[in-house]
Amino acid sequence: MYVTPLNNGETCLALISRDPRLRLEDAWQEFPKLNKDLRGAEPSSSERGAATVTRKLDKVYRGNIALTGDASGSVDAITGEGLGLSFRQAIALAEAIGKGKLESYQRAHRQLARRPHVMGRLLLLLDRYASLRGRVLRCLAEEPELFARLLGAHLGEAAPDILAATSLRLGWKLLTV
Repeated sequence: MYVTPLNNGETCLALISRDPRLRLEDAWQEFPKLNKDLRGAEPSSSERGAATVTRKLDKVYRGNIALTGDASGSVDAITGEGLGLSFRQAIALAEAIGKGKLESYQRAHRQLARRPHVMGRLLLLLDRYASLRGRVLRCLAEEPELFARLLGAHLGEAAPDILAATSLRLGWKLLTV
């Protein structure tokens, strides 16, 4: 579950699960602190949702037609990358159109999607293995700066050497936990 404050005093709650029958009201036992913090809050809308998947396409253009956003493939919603990735793709497409070379958009598209696809696979791996998830969360709780650096890498704000050093640090902590 993730929590996103909205600018109108509301809070958005999103629950992601492999169980399509799981509903928010049934998930509170998994999040006791959040449940306590939000006890008594009134929903301002009904529960909404959709299936989320990762999908890659071999080609995102043909002739003078190009695809962007979810039409050009998608990353799992767990990464939170959907709109941001779409905007970056639109910029790359505009640059390719300006050069008259849509094949450069294909390369840029692949590059842009690489980080969110890797992050989605890693997060789904943690979902699949509860013991690993627990160890990773303990490591990140013990060393919040490590979490901040990983989040920076996820957002594309960390240089590759910082990501490598951070990954090594997390790996070392996992071996010693």
